[in-house]
Amino acid sequence: MKAYRRKRTSRNSNSHSGNRNHRDASGNTHHNDRQRIEKKNRLGYTTGTCAAGAAKAATIYLLTGDPPETVSLLLPSGKRFWFPIKGCEKGDGRVTVRASTVAANPNAPEVWVHLSYEENEYHQSGSLSFAIHGGKGVGKIAKPGFPIPIGEDAIFPESQELIRKNLQELSKYMHFGSICQLHVTIEVPEGEKLARQSLAHRLGIEGGVAIQETPALSRMATTDAWNHLIDRALTIARESGVTEVVLTPGAMGERFAREIFPEAPPESFVLTADHIEHALLQAKAMGFTKIFFVSLFSKMLKVMTGKTRMSPKSFITSLVPVYHIGLVEKLPEELLAELNQCKTPREGLELLIRENAGIVFFRICQRAHRNLARLLGNDAPLEVILFSYDGEILSRFKTEERYSQVNVLDNPFMPSLEPTQAERP
Repeated sequence: MKAYRRKRTSRNSNSHSGNRNHRDASGNTHHNDRQRIEKKNRLGYTTGTCAAGAAKAATIYLLTGDPPETVSLLLPSGKRFWFPIKGCEKGDGRVTVRASTVAANPNAPEVWVHLSYEENEYHQSGSLSFAIHGGKGVGKIAKPGFPIPIGEDAIFPESQELIRKNLQELSKYMHFGSICQLHVTIEVPEGEKLARQSLAHRLGIEGGVAIQETPALSRMATTDAWNHLIDRALTIARESGVTEVVLTPGAMGERFAREIFPEAPPESFVLTADHIEHALLQAKAMGFTKIFFVSLFSKMLKVMTGKTRMSPKSFITSLVPVYHIGLVEKLPEELLAELNQCKTPREGLELLIRENAGIVFFRICQRAHRNLARLLGNDAPLEVILFSYDGEILSRFKTEERYSQVNVLDNPFMPSLEPTQAERP
C-alpha cells in the first residue's frame, strides 16, 4: 500500500534550492513561506491586555500631559513587560488611547480606551475608585454559565482586576489631586465584525467581542485557547439544562448533525476542532447523560487510528488503515487495487460509496468508538456517527452494540435526540 507522502528533494536538485523565497511562474511564493508568515502573525495580545495597557497609558497622559509610547504593564503572574501604545488623543474632557492586538501589524484589530474622571475637593488620597464599562464593539452576555450576569458587558473579571491593579499601582507614586473616580470605557471598533467571524455568538456573547485576559502574549487558536472555548461551551450547555451533547470537530459536521437532530437545543452542539480528547473528558466530568461524536470521513480516520489529541498538521493522507480493513473484510481484489491508488481520503471515500462497501464504514465507526470509549470508560453512553461529505449517514455505532457484527444501519438505534423522519426506516 502506497503511503503518498510529499516527495523530498535534495538541495542540489534544482537551481532554486538555495533561495527559499523564490516565486513560481504565477508570481506567488511557496505555500510553506506563506504558512510561516501567517503563523508568525498569529502572535498577539489579548483584548484584556490591550485594555489594561491602554487604560494605564491614558491615566499617565491625563496626569502628566505627555503621551507615552510604552507602559510597564503588571501581569497577573507578577511579571512585567513593556506594552506598546499605538496612539493617544485628548479632548471633550477625556483621554483616548489606542492599542493594537498585534503591534507589528498596522492592520490588526485595535482596542480603544476612553478615560474620563470625576473630581471632589474633599477627596482623600488612597480612596480612588474605578468604573469599567463596555462601549462599541464589546459584546454583552446573553446566556448563563459566565461569571458575568446576563445583560452585562462581556468584560471578564480577570480583565477588570488587571485594569484596577495597574491603575492602583499608579496611585502609589503619582498625584491624582482631587480626582476621586476614573471611568474606563473600552471599545473595539471592529468588534461586531470580528464577532461574526469568531465563535463568540456560540458562547452567548452578542453584539461584539469579549474583553478577556489570558497570559499577556499568546498565540491565537492555541491548544489552551481551544480548551477554554470547549470548557465554556460545555458549561453553557449544562447551565442551560442540556443533558445530551453533540461533539463535532468541524463546522460541516455540525451542520449535518443539526439536520438529524433538529429538536436539539443549539447549546447541545459543541465544536471541538482537533481537541477531541479534552472535549470528551470534560463532557464526562460534567455529567452529561449521553455523548454523540459526529464527524466526516477524514476526521474519523484520525480517531480510528487513535489520534484523539491532534494538531491541524496531523493530516491523514494515507488510506493504509482503510486498506487493511478491506483485506480483513475480504473485499474484491480489484476494489483493493483501486483503493491502493487513491491519493486522498475523499477519493477513497467516493470509491467505497460507489462500490457499496458499507462494512468498511461500519468498521471505521466501530474502531473509532473503541478508541473514544477507552477515554470515557467502556460503559459510558457514547454514539459515533460517520457522515459523507454530502451529509449522508454512512454508519453509526453506539455503546450498546458491544462491538457486535451487526451493522447499526441495518438495525438503527433511536437515541433520545430524535433523528428526522427521513433517517427513520
